[in-house]
Amino acid sequence: MHDILLLGLLGVGIGGFYGLLAIGVVVGHKGSGLINLDQGALAMYPAYTFVTMRESGEVFLPWFDVIPGPIDIPYRIQIAGRGLGVAPSLLAALAMSVLLGVLVQTLVFGPLRNKPAISKVIGSLGALLYLTSVALFQFGAKARQVDGLLPTGEWVDPFGLGGQVPYERLALAAIALAAGAGLSQYYRRTRIGLTTRAAEDSEMGTALLGYSVNRIATTNWLISTTVTGIGGVLALSFVSLTPTRYTLFVVPALGAALIGNLTSPWLAGVGGVLLGMFQSAAAGLTLTDWWPVGIPADGMRQVVPLVLIVAFQFFRGQTIPFRSNRLEERQPSLPRPTNWQLQIVVVALATVWFLWTASRVTEGKLVTTLIAAILMLSSVVLIGYLGQISLAGLAFAGVAAYLATKFAADGSRYGASPFVVDGPGLADPLAVLVGVSIAVGVGLLLAIPALRIRGVQLAVVTLAAAVAAAALLLGNEWLLGPGARSNVTVPPAKWFGVDVGVTFDESGLASRTTLAIFCLLWLLVVIAAVSGLRMGATGRQFLAVRANERAAESVGVNVVGVKLLGFAISSAIAGIAGALTAYHQTVLQVSSYSALAGINNVALLFLGGVGRIPGALLGAALTPGGVLSSTSGGGNFLRGAVSGALLIAVAVFRSDGLVSLGDTIKHLPKRTVPHPKVRDH
Repeated sequence: MHDILLLGLLGVGIGGFYGLLAIGVVVGHKGSGLINLDQGALAMYPAYTFVTMRESGEVFLPWFDVIPGPIDIPYRIQIAGRGLGVAPSLLAALAMSVLLGVLVQTLVFGPLRNKPAISKVIGSLGALLYLTSVALFQFGAKARQVDGLLPTGEWVDPFGLGGQVPYERLALAAIALAAGAGLSQYYRRTRIGLTTRAAEDSEMGTALLGYSVNRIATTNWLISTTVTGIGGVLALSFVSLTPTRYTLFVVPALGAALIGNLTSPWLAGVGGVLLGMFQSAAAGLTLTDWWPVGIPADGMRQVVPLVLIVAFQFFRGQTIPFRSNRLEERQPSLPRPTNWQLQIVVVALATVWFLWTASRVTEGKLVTTLIAAILMLSSVVLIGYLGQISLAGLAFAGVAAYLATKFAADGSRYGASPFVVDGPGLADPLAVLVGVSIAVGVGLLLAIPALRIRGVQLAVVTLAAAVAAAALLLGNEWLLGPGARSNVTVPPAKWFGVDVGVTFDESGLASRTTLAIFCLLWLLVVIAAVSGLRMGATGRQFLAVRANERAAESVGVNVVGVKLLGFAISSAIAGIAGALTAYHQTVLQVSSYSALAGINNVALLFLGGVGRIPGALLGAALTPGGVLSSTSGGGNFLRGAVSGALLIAVAVFRSDGLVSLGDTIKHLPKRTVPHPKVRDH
C-alpha cells in the first residue's frame, strides 16, 4: 500500500500540468462559451519555442510558406547566433502564447460563436490538426527535452512512505493550485472578471449594457493561452516534448475542467492535480500480484480520465453551463440521396478504370480510399444523420481489426514477423463477424453516455474513449501476444476458398487487385444501405432526433432506441472497415488507430460534407495514402496543415462541406437574353 500511495504522490507533477491545461480550458469557456479541444496543441507550440530558443536562438512562427516561387513568407526568425538563457527563452514562449491567443480568437473561435455544435468541434479540431502538422514539419517527431525551470532536488521519505518525490513535481502542482486560486479571485473582484461572469449568464444582456463581447472573449483567450503556454514550458522539467503527445494531454485536461464544471479555475486546478495522482496510483495497482494481467498499466492511466469524464457528463451534464440568448445557425444540410444508384455505378466504373490503368502503388492507394470511404460512411450515419458528434469511429474499426485477427489466427507464424498470435483459427468470415460484433458491443457501451449528452460534450467523451481503447484493447499484449504494442501479423485472408487479401507474385511484388474488388463490393453494399437508411422511416427518426430530441420524443420517437441503433449501425460499418484495413496492411499497428488518426478521419469527412455520401467519397480520396494524397513527406505535411486550415474555413463559412459547392453552381441564376422592345405605334 505504501508503494501505491508513493506513486500517487509522484503523480502530482503531471497532475499540475493537467491542472494548468484545465484552467486554460475553463478560462476559454468563460470568455467564449466554447470547449477547446486544441488546448494541448496550444501548450505544445510555446514549449517548442522555449526549446528552440534555448538550443539555437530561433523562433518558429505558427505558419508556413504557402506561396511557391521566389516570394517567401518568413516563418523562422534567428534571434541570436547561439542558444539563449532561460529568461529570453521564456519571454519568447510567452509572446508565442499571446500570438496564439489572438489568432485563435480572431480566426477560429470568434467567427464560430453562433455556429452549430458540430462546426465548433470541427473548427477546434482544424486548429489542432493545423498546429500539430506545422509542428511536425518544423520540429520533427523526435522527442525533445531541455533543462526546465522548476527547482531540482528531492523530498526524501515523504510522510514515511519511503522513496523520493522530486521538488519539480511538487512545484508544478503548487503553481497550478496558485494559478487557479488567483484566477478565481480575478473573476470575483476585477471589472473584466465580473463582466466575463455576466457574459456567461447572457451575452446579449452584457452587450446591451455597453460591453464588447468580442473584447471579453479576446481577453480571456489571451489569459487562457498564456496559462496553457506556461504549463507547457514548466512541464518540460519531466515530460518529453513531441507534437502528438502534448496534443493528447487535452483529454485529462478536459476531465479536470469538468470537475470545475467549466466555471471554476480553482476547482479545475485541484481536479488536475487529483487526476494526475489517481492516474499514477491506478497504474501502480497493475504492479500488484492480485491485479488482472489483462489490464495493462498504460490502459489504466487512460481509463481514469475516461471514467471521470463519463461520470461528470452523465450525472452532471445538464448542469454544465451554456451561453444563453445565442441564435445558432442551422446544422449541415442532409439532402435525400436520390441518385445513389448513379453513385454506385460511378464508383464501380472508377474503380475498374483505376485497376485497369494503375500501377501497384496506385492500386494500394485505391484500396486505402475504398476502405476509408466505408469508415467515413459510418460517421455519416452517426454524425450526419443522427447528430451525435463521435470521434471514436476509428477506435471501433481498430477493435474489429485486432479481434478479427485474433480469432482468425491459429498460432502459426506468418511472414517475417517474430511474433505469433494464438487464436482459435476461425474461418475469416466468422472471425470478422465476431470482431465486428464485439465492436458493436463497444459502440453500444459508448452510446450509454450519449443517452443524456450530445454535441461538444459527446465529442469530449468519444475522444477520451478513443485514447483509452488504443491503450486498453489494441495494445494489450495479454490479449494479442507480445507484438501487440509494435505489430501484429494478419493471417492470409480467404473467404469461401478465395484469397481476398494481399497476394505476391513470383518476383515478390504485392498485388491487391482481388482485395480492391472485395473492398469495392463492401463499399457498394454500404452505400446502398446508408442511402436506404436515409430515405426510410428509420432515417426520418434519426433526423428528428438530430433536430430536436424533445420534439422527437413528443411525437412518439423512441430517442433512446434510436441512439442505440445509430451507434450500433455506425460501429458495425466501422468494424467492417477495420477488418478490411487488417487485410490491406497485413501488419496491425496501434498508431494506425490512434485518436489523432480518428480525428483526421472525421475532419476529412467534414471537409467533404458530413451528411452526404459524395462527401465521404471525397474525404476518402483525400485521406493519407488515398488516391488524391501525396507520398512525399512534404506532401503529407502540406495535406495535414492545409486540411486543418480548410477545416476552419469550412466550419466558419460552409458547414455543408466542399461537395455542396455543386449545389451552389447548380442554383446560379441563368443569364437570359432580353427580348427586343417593340415600339408601339
